[in-house]
Amino acid sequence: MKGPVTFWSLAFTAITGVGLVGMFYAEKDRKEKARAKNIRSVGKPALGGPWVLVDQDGHPRTDASYDGKFRLLYFGFTFCPDICPSELVKIGNIVKSVEKKKITDLQPIFISVDPSRDTVGQMKNYSQDFHPSIVYLTGTREQVATASKAYRVYFSKANENENDEEDYLVDHSIVLYLVSPSGEFLDFFTQSMEVKDIVDKIAHYKEVYEQNLKDIESGSKKAPAEEKA
Repeated sequence: MKGPVTFWSLAFTAITGVGLVGMFYAEKDRKEKARAKNIRSVGKPALGGPWVLVDQDGHPRTDASYDGKFRLLYFGFTFCPDICPSELVKIGNIVKSVEKKKITDLQPIFISVDPSRDTVGQMKNYSQDFHPSIVYLTGTREQVATASKAYRVYFSKANENENDEEDYLVDHSIVLYLVSPSGEFLDFFTQSMEVKDIVDKIAHYKEVYEQNLKDIESGSKKAPAEEKA
């Protein structure tokens, strides 16, 4: 037969329960932070690679066409009703903000994931609505797939209209990718990141890059110019 439940036994049970809950959330938070750190440290060198596309003026472009400049890449499509226009406005604001910091070597690039509809002419018309410094690139399905795969960009047709093969949306990754002047992947910025935070990151990488160049020129450093944040 069980004895009576005392105040102290109830208190002990409550304290133990609270402690276990606290330990659970602390461990959960620790694992999430470790996972995020691992993604960044392992993912950096795995992104990027060669690609060949064409710009809104019909000129062939490759990943090497923008060597000497920091690149801010975004993958989207011109028939996107809301997210892509919003991100392009955001990119324009990033460009304006970095220019205020005297950073003039940032090249924003929009790469289409909808080559069937995003022709050179369509890209040219679309470019009129956003910051003039943004370059718009498209290509064949194979070329677009190669560029997207290099940055692990997901995209797939969605909401297709059986009566109109041109009426559909495209699900795709919503990420900005920062690439160094020598073509090395540096960092990525999610949709939720504020313009100020992104600009601060770009300014940091710019400072590190220039300092490393000075160190290399002086002979005090032989490591690659890129460095993690």
